[in-house]
Amino acid sequence: MSAALPDMSPILELAATAARVATGRVPTEIRRFRTGAMHHVFEALFDGCSSVVIRMGMPGRRASMTGGIRLNRLLRTVGVPLPEVLAQGLDDPFPWVALERLPGTDLGYVIGSLSNAQLHSVAEGVAAAQAAAALIGSSGRYGYAAESKDAPYTRWSDVLEANLVRSRSRIRAAGLFRSNLVERVAALVAARRDALDALPATSFLHDTTTRNVIVSPAGRLSGIADVDDLCFGDPRYTPALTMAVLLAHGGPVAYVEHWMRVADQRSDGLSRIYVALFLVDLMSEHGQRFNGNEQPSTPQARAALLHAFDIALRQAEVT
Repeated sequence: MSAALPDMSPILELAATAARVATGRVPTEIRRFRTGAMHHVFEALFDGCSSVVIRMGMPGRRASMTGGIRLNRLLRTVGVPLPEVLAQGLDDPFPWVALERLPGTDLGYVIGSLSNAQLHSVAEGVAAAQAAAALIGSSGRYGYAAESKDAPYTRWSDVLEANLVRSRSRIRAAGLFRSNLVERVAALVAARRDALDALPATSFLHDTTTRNVIVSPAGRLSGIADVDDLCFGDPRYTPALTMAVLLAHGGPVAYVEHWMRVADQRSDGLSRIYVALFLVDLMSEHGQRFNGNEQPSTPQARAALLHAFDIALRQAEVT
């Protein structure tokens, strides 16, 4: 569980100050984006010029935000459509970065209204961004890091097990789901450990789900909102997370099917394990507090998750 500021007024003022420092203009309005669980992210609006995005982190996020700026520049050079970094205040008490405002909104807000052709177009753009991210390469280590050499694990299965450890801890703390659901996925991971550990450590964007993928009013990909680090492992991990979100909250799963088809990725027993793992991860978010953007846990939402998990688990057990 990460700390959230109890009163948003001070951080709104800090965001306004950051916007003024970044642009030399006084913003007319500061709006908070309601997606994301890590940073406090705002849109600063101005009269007569384009708005900018202010990403503000807690003091403990300073190092990761610094790495994110370096990674942004690197990924942009290989063709990942990230916003330009306009200014930064990483030495401020609450570190911040000012970014170009990409036109449009998060995919999750509009995915239900997109045509099949538009879903295919967005999926094609995301697959291209992932292919570009893969050019960063790796040193053979696995997990989340801004640089491959800093990835924490020597085996891909260790990344999955660490994810399950976090889910188990959160679920037990909140008491809203049975923790034995985690054990059922853990058993599948243990049974397929050799196959998992035979996969190469490919660099990929791990957060291009229904969040951070910005879709223009015309229904096309505008770009990827932000990135602090990469994941090194099986790039099907991100489509699996996206599938879990769509199964849990409702949405066109055809989008993920388009994505995997364009990327020439295969849906098999391992990718189905990933989906079940991420459904447990979504369960573990219920009852937690992050940065104030978390959704309330309702009986209906928990029932939908359990239903999606039962289906996903049965599919994962068919190897």
